[in-house]
Amino acid sequence: MNTKTIKKCVAILLLAMLSMPAFSQLRFGVRADVGLNNPTFSTEALQVENLTSFSVGPTLELMIPLINFGIETSLLYNNHRMNVSGEDVRNAEITNHYLLLPVNAKKKFGLGILPMQLFLTAGPYVGFLLSGDELSFSVTEPATYQEVDARSFQAGLGFGFGVEVRRVQVGVQYRLQLTDNYAENRPGIGDIIRPANERTSTWNLSATFFF
Repeated sequence: MNTKTIKKCVAILLLAMLSMPAFSQLRFGVRADVGLNNPTFSTEALQVENLTSFSVGPTLELMIPLINFGIETSLLYNNHRMNVSGEDVRNAEITNHYLLLPVNAKKKFGLGILPMQLFLTAGPYVGFLLSGDELSFSVTEPATYQEVDARSFQAGLGFGFGVEVRRVQVGVQYRLQLTDNYAENRPGIGDIIRPANERTSTWNLSATFFF
Protein backbone atom coordinates (compact mmCIF):
# COMPACT_ATOMS: atom_id res chain seq x y z
CA MET A 1 0.00 0.00 0.00
CA ASN A 2 1.60 3.30 -1.10
CA THR A 3 1.33 6.74 0.51
CA LYS A 4 -1.33 7.91 -1.98
CA THR A 5 -3.59 5.05 -0.88
CA ILE A 6 -2.98 5.93 2.78
CA LYS A 7 -3.96 9.56 2.13
CA LYS A 8 -7.15 8.44 0.37
CA CYS A 9 -8.08 6.19 3.32
CA VAL A 10 -7.59 9.07 5.76
CA ALA A 11 -9.74 11.35 3.60
CA ILE A 12 -12.51 8.74 3.34
CA LEU A 13 -12.60 8.19 7.11
CA LEU A 14 -12.68 11.93 7.78
CA LEU A 15 -15.58 12.33 5.35
CA ALA A 16 -17.37 9.44 7.05
CA MET A 17 -16.97 11.24 10.37
CA LEU A 18 -18.53 14.41 8.96
CA SER A 19 -21.49 12.43 7.58
CA MET A 20 -22.31 10.62 10.83
CA PRO A 21 -25.98 10.85 11.94
CA ALA A 22 -27.02 13.79 14.11
CA PHE A 23 -27.69 11.51 17.10
CA SER A 24 -24.06 10.37 17.21
CA GLN A 25 -22.14 10.86 20.43
CA LEU A 26 -19.18 13.24 20.19
CA ARG A 27 -16.42 13.39 22.80
CA PHE A 28 -13.15 15.31 23.06
CA GLY A 29 -10.15 14.25 25.08
CA VAL A 30 -6.39 14.12 25.52
CA ARG A 31 -4.32 11.11 24.46
CA ALA A 32 -0.78 10.05 25.34
CA ASP A 33 1.21 7.16 23.82
CA VAL A 34 4.53 5.63 24.76
CA GLY A 35 6.49 3.12 22.69
CA LEU A 36 7.05 -0.37 24.12
CA ASN A 37 9.73 -1.49 21.67
CA ASN A 38 13.46 -1.33 22.35
CA PRO A 39 15.02 -3.11 19.35
CA THR A 40 18.56 -3.04 17.99
CA PHE A 41 19.37 -3.03 14.26
CA SER A 42 22.83 -3.01 12.73
CA THR A 43 24.94 -3.27 9.60
CA GLU A 44 28.72 -3.29 9.24
CA ALA A 45 28.75 0.52 9.29
CA LEU A 46 25.92 1.55 11.63
CA GLN A 47 24.12 0.29 14.69
CA VAL A 48 20.83 1.76 15.90
CA GLU A 49 19.48 0.93 19.36
CA ASN A 50 17.40 2.28 22.24
CA LEU A 51 14.62 3.51 19.99
CA THR A 52 12.14 5.46 22.10
CA SER A 53 8.96 7.21 21.12
CA PHE A 54 6.16 9.11 22.83
CA SER A 55 3.15 11.08 21.58
CA VAL A 56 0.64 13.46 23.12
CA GLY A 57 -2.24 15.55 21.81
CA PRO A 58 -5.99 16.09 21.48
CA THR A 59 -8.33 13.34 20.32
CA LEU A 60 -11.92 13.20 19.07
CA GLU A 61 -14.34 10.27 19.18
CA LEU A 62 -17.62 10.12 17.27
CA MET A 63 -19.77 7.07 18.00
CA ILE A 64 -23.22 5.82 17.00
CA PRO A 65 -24.57 4.53 20.35
CA LEU A 66 -27.10 2.06 18.88
CA ILE A 67 -24.40 -0.02 17.22
CA ASN A 68 -21.38 1.06 19.28
CA PHE A 69 -19.45 1.89 16.13
CA GLY A 70 -17.72 5.09 15.12
CA ILE A 71 -14.54 6.92 14.24
CA GLU A 72 -11.67 8.21 16.34
CA THR A 73 -9.01 10.68 15.23
CA SER A 74 -6.14 12.42 16.99
CA LEU A 75 -3.58 15.14 16.34
CA LEU A 76 -0.41 14.04 18.12
CA TYR A 77 3.01 15.53 18.66
CA ASN A 78 5.45 12.62 18.34
CA ASN A 79 9.03 12.51 19.63
CA HIS A 80 11.15 9.73 18.11
CA ARG A 81 14.69 9.18 19.42
CA MET A 82 17.41 6.65 18.61
CA ASN A 83 21.06 6.12 19.48
CA VAL A 84 23.40 5.60 16.52
CA SER A 85 26.89 4.16 16.76
CA GLY A 86 29.52 3.09 14.25
CA GLU A 87 33.14 3.52 13.24
CA ASP A 88 32.73 7.21 12.44
CA VAL A 89 29.35 8.70 13.39
CA ARG A 90 29.00 12.41 14.08
CA ASN A 91 25.65 12.59 15.89
CA ALA A 92 25.26 9.65 18.25
CA GLU A 93 21.76 10.66 19.43
CA ILE A 94 19.13 11.50 16.83
CA THR A 95 15.74 12.98 17.66
CA ASN A 96 12.96 13.62 15.13
CA HIS A 97 9.74 15.49 15.86
CA TYR A 98 6.56 14.64 13.96
CA LEU A 99 2.91 15.67 13.80
CA LEU A 100 0.85 12.47 13.52
CA LEU A 101 -2.75 12.19 12.32
CA PRO A 102 -4.22 8.72 12.98
CA VAL A 103 -7.81 8.11 11.82
CA ASN A 104 -9.38 4.88 13.05
CA ALA A 105 -12.64 3.03 12.75
CA LYS A 106 -13.70 2.03 16.28
CA LYS A 107 -15.96 -0.70 17.63
CA LYS A 108 -16.98 -1.06 21.30
CA PHE A 109 -18.28 -4.13 23.12
CA GLY A 110 -20.28 -3.90 26.33
CA LEU A 111 -19.67 -6.20 29.30
CA GLY A 112 -23.18 -6.51 30.66
CA ILE A 113 -23.71 -4.75 33.98
CA LEU A 114 -20.02 -3.95 34.41
CA PRO A 115 -19.21 -0.21 34.03
CA MET A 116 -16.64 -0.83 31.30
CA GLN A 117 -16.34 -1.64 27.60
CA LEU A 118 -13.81 -3.28 25.36
CA PHE A 119 -12.87 -1.63 22.05
CA LEU A 120 -11.06 -2.38 18.81
CA THR A 121 -9.55 0.19 16.43
CA ALA A 122 -8.04 0.03 12.95
CA GLY A 123 -7.06 2.61 10.38
CA PRO A 124 -4.31 4.55 8.60
CA TYR A 125 -2.12 7.33 9.89
CA VAL A 126 0.08 10.00 8.31
CA GLY A 127 2.94 11.93 9.85
CA PHE A 128 4.65 15.21 8.97
CA LEU A 129 8.19 16.05 10.06
CA LEU A 130 8.35 19.20 12.19
CA SER A 131 12.10 19.11 12.76
CA GLY A 132 14.78 16.46 12.90
CA ASP A 133 18.45 15.56 13.05
CA GLU A 134 20.37 14.47 10.00
CA LEU A 135 22.13 11.12 9.93
CA SER A 136 25.84 11.92 9.51
CA PHE A 137 28.44 9.18 9.11
CA SER A 138 31.55 8.13 7.20
CA VAL A 139 32.67 4.76 5.89
CA THR A 140 35.82 5.95 4.11
CA GLU A 141 39.41 6.69 5.16
CA PRO A 142 40.16 9.55 5.46
CA ALA A 143 36.69 10.36 6.76
CA THR A 144 34.30 11.80 4.17
CA TYR A 145 30.94 12.36 5.83
CA GLN A 146 27.60 11.45 4.29
CA GLU A 147 24.62 13.46 5.52
CA VAL A 148 21.09 12.13 5.12
CA ASP A 149 18.03 14.16 6.15
CA ALA A 150 14.89 12.64 7.64
CA ARG A 151 11.94 12.27 5.27
CA SER A 152 9.29 14.98 5.61
CA PHE A 153 6.37 12.52 5.39
CA GLN A 154 5.54 9.09 6.78
CA ALA A 155 2.51 6.85 6.63
CA GLY A 156 1.32 3.52 7.93
CA LEU A 157 -1.46 1.44 9.45
CA GLY A 158 -2.50 1.06 13.07
CA PHE A 159 -4.44 -1.66 14.92
CA GLY A 160 -5.42 -1.49 18.57
CA PHE A 161 -7.51 -2.86 21.40
CA GLY A 162 -8.21 -1.83 24.97
CA VAL A 163 -10.67 -1.15 27.74
CA GLU A 164 -12.77 1.89 28.61
CA VAL A 165 -14.02 2.80 32.07
CA ARG A 166 -16.26 5.86 31.92
CA ARG A 167 -14.01 8.71 30.73
CA VAL A 168 -10.75 6.80 30.68
CA GLN A 169 -9.44 4.49 27.95
CA VAL A 170 -6.28 2.39 28.14
CA GLY A 171 -5.13 0.40 25.15
CA VAL A 172 -2.31 -1.12 23.12
CA GLN A 173 -1.65 -0.31 19.46
CA TYR A 174 0.35 -2.12 16.82
CA ARG A 175 1.71 0.43 14.35
CA LEU A 176 3.01 -0.76 10.97
CA GLN A 177 5.05 1.98 9.27
CA LEU A 178 5.06 1.76 5.49
CA THR A 179 7.57 4.52 4.69
CA ASP A 180 11.25 5.03 5.50
CA ASN A 181 12.52 7.49 8.10
CA TYR A 182 15.52 8.39 5.92
CA ALA A 183 15.78 8.56 2.14
CA GLU A 184 18.67 7.27 0.04
CA ASN A 185 20.27 10.42 -1.39
CA ARG A 186 22.99 8.64 -3.39
CA PRO A 187 23.53 5.11 -4.75
CA GLY A 188 24.70 2.58 -2.19
CA ILE A 189 23.65 4.55 0.88
CA GLY A 190 20.38 2.62 1.28
CA ASP A 191 22.06 -0.52 2.60
CA ILE A 192 24.18 1.47 5.05
CA ILE A 193 21.31 3.45 6.58
CA ARG A 194 19.00 0.44 6.73
CA PRO A 195 19.14 0.26 10.58
CA ALA A 196 17.62 3.75 10.79
CA ASN A 197 14.73 2.58 8.60
CA GLU A 198 13.89 -0.72 10.31
CA ARG A 199 10.20 -0.48 11.17
CA THR A 200 8.56 -3.88 10.86
CA SER A 201 6.47 -3.39 14.00
CA THR A 202 5.98 -0.91 16.80
CA TRP A 203 3.88 -1.48 19.92
CA ASN A 204 2.52 1.49 21.84
CA LEU A 205 0.71 1.81 25.15
CA SER A 206 -1.90 4.60 25.14
CA ALA A 207 -4.11 6.35 27.67
CA THR A 208 -6.94 8.74 26.81
CA PHE A 209 -9.01 10.93 29.08
CA PHE A 210 -12.31 12.31 27.70
CA PHE A 211 -13.82 15.50 29.08
